[in-house]
Amino acid sequence: MLGILRVEAIVIGVAAGALGSGLIFALLVLLARAVGSEDLAGLALTVAVVLGMSVAGFVAGRMARVNGRFHGSITALVLAAVVVIVSRLGGSPTPIAAVLLLALAAIVLGGVSGTIGYRRRYNDGSSSSDDRGSDPEESPDSAGQGAG
Repeated sequence: MLGILRVEAIVIGVAAGALGSGLIFALLVLLARAVGSEDLAGLALTVAVVLGMSVAGFVAGRMARVNGRFHGSITALVLAAVVVIVSRLGGSPTPIAAVLLLALAAIVLGGVSGTIGYRRRYNDGSSSSDDRGSDPEESPDSAGQGAG
């Protein structure tokens, strides 16, 4: 199973998820301050982490050659682990139930968004025939188009 794992898809997915999560959090905090509510920071952080895991899974699934759901789940799980580590290093007591709930949400959200990204890559008609690893010389489009 680890033979099909594309590490670059996971690394770029985690980076995109972290960046997306940070941008979403900043926008939601600015929106909360504009409205005049300072108490929405916790909600903004939760929404940003959930959407960040979805972005991470989508990007990894889109980059995956095989099994976008697997890549999306692994990527969102890595992002969830980063969130837990940063939370623990910051001094926040993280109960094990919250960590398990975050891991379950990461697997489900990352898997669903990874599947969506994978299907969008191969069903939108913009991908070439060699995106799935096939040999372009064996494609039906190139058959009979010799040098003559």
